[in-house]
Amino acid sequence: MSTKWVPLEAAPEIFNAWSQPLGLPSTLTFNDLFSLDPEFLQFTTQPVFAVLLLFPSRGKLGEARAKEQEGGKGEFKDTSDRSKKIWWIKQTIGNACGSIGLLHSLLNLPRDASSPYSLPQDSLLAQFYSDTRDMTGIERAKALDEATFFEDAHKRVAESGQSSVPRTAEELDDVDLHFISFVEGTAEDGTKHVVELDGSTRNAPFDRGPCKSLLHDVARIVQEKYIDQADGDLNFSLITLGAKPDEE
Repeated sequence: MSTKWVPLEAAPEIFNAWSQPLGLPSTLTFNDLFSLDPEFLQFTTQPVFAVLLLFPSRGKLGEARAKEQEGGKGEFKDTSDRSKKIWWIKQTIGNACGSIGLLHSLLNLPRDASSPYSLPQDSLLAQFYSDTRDMTGIERAKALDEATFFEDAHKRVAESGQSSVPRTAEELDDVDLHFISFVEGTAEDGTKHVVELDGSTRNAPFDRGPCKSLLHDVARIVQEKYIDQADGDLNFSLITLGAKPDEE
């Protein structure tokens, strides 16, 4: 695979187009999250299974994120239940964080085949999960490098958005926005936690604390740990993966 890709645009239609051919359940969709205000969040269709965040990765925010994981601090202590373990992959392809964020979101959906929100068992994503569930993050990255569906899906949608995209080598090297995903995980003591999944600047799933409501907890985390640490830079976007509204 190429070592630097054209980054994905932060747009629900792009994420849906990427995911649907690979196994996005028909009951789920990606949507913009326009506000972190608790009153606004009340109108978001539930359940929400993942929140993807695009943020400025350099400057004071980048320094703050690096500091909070010094010495292995913050690493999520996962459950021993194999069926509930967090699926995380190391990112080895430049600018592929959007597609990695989609994998992190989709491969941590409910795994009970009877759930209306689980991946279809005959889908490419379900097959990739099955093939890699017992691998390390690095081993999964190697497996992904051999999986043609991943690069094909990324290329199929990377240049279909409304925003201009970097194309030259210099522009691709200068990308300073980064995608991560937040999902709910089961900790080793059986409690639910918000887990931050970043395959590039993290070396493991990162524990963001107890989870009562994924959407509301992530909204608070993004405000306190990202926006408030960004020194006035407001170049943020949030997209949820959740149930389709009834009218759809």
